[in-house]
Amino acid sequence: MEGYPFVHRETVRFRDLDGMGHVNNAVFSTYLEQARLAWFGEDEEMPLRDVILARTEIDFRAQVGVGEVVDIGVRPVRVGTKSFELEYELQSDGRVVAEAKSVLVGYDYARGESIPVPDRWKRRLSA
Repeated sequence: MEGYPFVHRETVRFRDLDGMGHVNNAVFSTYLEQARLAWFGEDEEMPLRDVILARTEIDFRAQVGVGEVVDIGVRPVRVGTKSFELEYELQSDGRVVAEAKSVLVGYDYARGESIPVPDRWKRRLSA
């Protein structure tokens, strides 16, 4: 996928469908989550225990059915002091089926508060 250095692939399962026979809107959040987890999984210096999801927005462009393969491109687009934003493009068979963004915040779960984005993360997010 042009412009996306990381692409995760999901195959649509029967359970992903709603009563109308296409992928339910809520399932797109799961696809984003799986892509995000795979993207994070590439870098041992960015443990998931240090981040929390603050926001997700999805623009739906086309229906997707069972058995289709959805390619999910992931790229960082903004790095702030305590948060960063990822952008996604979801394609199936060469057509854009959704576009999305998520904001993630550095987070200390033990203290229950946000933390600055570590410098090692900023380097990867800015690369």
